[in-house]
Amino acid sequence: MPAQVGGRYPRRMAAPQTVPPVLTDGVVTLRGFAESDVAEIAAIYRDPEVRRRTTLGAHLGTADARAWTELVAANWATGDGFGWAIEAAGPDGRPRYAGQIDLRPGPPPSVGFLLAPWARGAGRMSRALRLAAGWGFTGAGFEVLHWACRAGHVASWRVAHACGFAFDGVRTRALPGPGGLVDAWTAVLLPDPAVPPASREPRTTWWPVPVLGGGRIRLRPPSGSDVDRHLATCNDPESRWWDGTRSHEADAADAHRWLLHDTELARSLGAAVTWVIADRDDDRYLGTITVSGMDRPYAPAGGEIGYRAHPDARGRGHVAAALRRVTRHAFTPVADGGLGRNRLALGTAAGNGASRRVAERAGFRQAAAFRADGVCGLDGGIVSDGVWYELLAADR
Repeated sequence: MPAQVGGRYPRRMAAPQTVPPVLTDGVVTLRGFAESDVAEIAAIYRDPEVRRRTTLGAHLGTADARAWTELVAANWATGDGFGWAIEAAGPDGRPRYAGQIDLRPGPPPSVGFLLAPWARGAGRMSRALRLAAGWGFTGAGFEVLHWACRAGHVASWRVAHACGFAFDGVRTRALPGPGGLVDAWTAVLLPDPAVPPASREPRTTWWPVPVLGGGRIRLRPPSGSDVDRHLATCNDPESRWWDGTRSHEADAADAHRWLLHDTELARSLGAAVTWVIADRDDDRYLGTITVSGMDRPYAPAGGEIGYRAHPDARGRGHVAAALRRVTRHAFTPVADGGLGRNRLALGTAAGNGASRRVAERAGFRQAAAFRADGVCGLDGGIVSDGVWYELLAADR
């Protein structure tokens, strides 16, 4: 949901026209703006989520909304930009303004969009993006279409992901934010005559995080309420000792980013799934467990396990129980709701007895030992030997 951009575009890529083409897939329609849309646009400007995710501030109102519609019309007339109102059936079944989408010729060509709160969560924006992208490639002659959002804006990435955009990386301090520049998630879509945008599928599996029961614990998705205890886990001296790759203590922003942004991005790229290990009775954070490495082409049905425990959860069997439950889920076929793995690996420092006991109690077998395989110590200054465990689906 990038912010709207005013002004002229530096390059024209389509013949000017005074009336935008009407595009529809039978569920959503892209059309020109009408005077009746102005109040609806102003309402979107006031939406807290839009204000949090874009540069559209609380000062914007009806006059700004009308100015935007006039700018879009002017850009169509000169070929400097291509914007549409999105129309869809409202809660009462009648067509109404649902949001807006605009293509920016660039270079490079890019897309931005906004959706009304009532219209979210039903795939309407993905439909609108497919329509606009198709016209961008065929009507405007785009060679590529770029998308970007503030890092962590999962809802916007879901739209681009569903339309077949390929994740292109994280750009450092690339977009304006509340207190200055912030990191951006970026993705691209290339034209493909054999597969038009309307038929594009996601390029990667966005793994779900099902809630898994396991005795005194339950495994669930991370949430904002876990940040404080996760931060305490990361900064605990024992955790830092065995994770010698971290040279400094984490802060709340680090914990929030990893729990709620990095883990979600990894899921969307088919790379990893992370659960919070929570107390069965009070849902208190006890630690985390992750299956990663699922996107490695040389190990198409493999995975690597990692886990950590909060200081007050150690020595109580919680992590071992979580590992057994996650292992069972990982070996369950995808058709049955699992991850469809056939081999899991687990690595730890040779001297980390607690981690090794967790692996062994869950049935993992030591497969290899390597000298000088990693580092540990609070400053990462101690080179340590490593041991690797494995478990195959056939072993169970």
